[in-house]
Amino acid sequence: MDWWKKKKSRAVTKKQRLVLGRVRGEILSEELIECCDGKSNPIKLFSAADITKATNSFCICSRVSQLFGFERWYSGTLHNHRTILAKKLWRAQSVFPKDFYPEARDITISSMVSGHKNFMKLAGCCLEIETPFMVYYGSEKQYSTIDLKMVVSWEKRIKIAEDVATALAYLHTAFPRPFVYSNMDLRNIVLDENGVAKLSDFSYCVSIPKGQTFVKLDYVRGAYDYIDDDYKISHVVSEKTDAFGFGILMQKLLTGEERFREICGRKDRKTLVKRKFSRLLSKPMGEGRVDEIVDPRMLEKMGEVDEEERFQMEAFLVLSERCIGLRGEVPKMVEVAKQLKRFCQNFFFR
Repeated sequence: MDWWKKKKSRAVTKKQRLVLGRVRGEILSEELIECCDGKSNPIKLFSAADITKATNSFCICSRVSQLFGFERWYSGTLHNHRTILAKKLWRAQSVFPKDFYPEARDITISSMVSGHKNFMKLAGCCLEIETPFMVYYGSEKQYSTIDLKMVVSWEKRIKIAEDVATALAYLHTAFPRPFVYSNMDLRNIVLDENGVAKLSDFSYCVSIPKGQTFVKLDYVRGAYDYIDDDYKISHVVSEKTDAFGFGILMQKLLTGEERFREICGRKDRKTLVKRKFSRLLSKPMGEGRVDEIVDPRMLEKMGEVDEEERFQMEAFLVLSERCIGLRGEVPKMVEVAKQLKRFCQNFFFR
């Protein structure tokens, strides 16, 4: 009778997977209708068998160590021999439908931006496994996270900033309604084999209704360093939310994370006291004391900083302060991306 019990157990498990997949599929359809304004945007659904076979039953040898969250990423090969990266959606491992909504938003936005060079190319998703997966085209060797201890080239860091600004500008302008990323974090940016930065994880992406410039939420999510006061205190999300987070990213690219902590400090996450971002970096930079501000690893790589490089770093810092809101009106991300593109072109013509 043991064989009968096992067969019955497998049948129950398969039925549960199908029910779970159907419920999640309905949530995903709701997100697609909302975000795509009812327009068709089909997403390929992989079966549990497809993903299990492609990743060799989620074998340890299939895990991708270069990407953030060691246990979350697997490499594999589909039946048509295309290589994939499968991301485990750990927030949705609960069977409760409401826990899948952030992941449904991630899948939906990823499918909408998939053709842009500064986003990973989505192949589809698998919803019927207890912990669902997003599936991207690509190989293990194709992507890596950003480690500022390793990325010590000033030129490469400016290029990363330009790529991320371009991605944010695309989210803000490419669709009938702007999408605010609101999840800035170095860990959410990957580099491809050509050094092109790609933004990922749209779980906290917010849609701004037509005719509006902001929305007010019931919650605050994201990495504390990158959250502006309007969002943190008033729960107000707008395009300025992304500009602020990007301004902090720029400062970290310039100073390195350790020096950023030393200079700017970090408030207690539980304290909702308004942060004061004084121009702690501008004065020494303006006085030529570059070594007090810039990431020492980057300075070591550069050797002696010439006047043109110092001027560019100062302009980069001023732009970051404009994004944070320390220098007049906060710029649109389209403007920021254009200015960073000019920085990159200056490197090319040097």
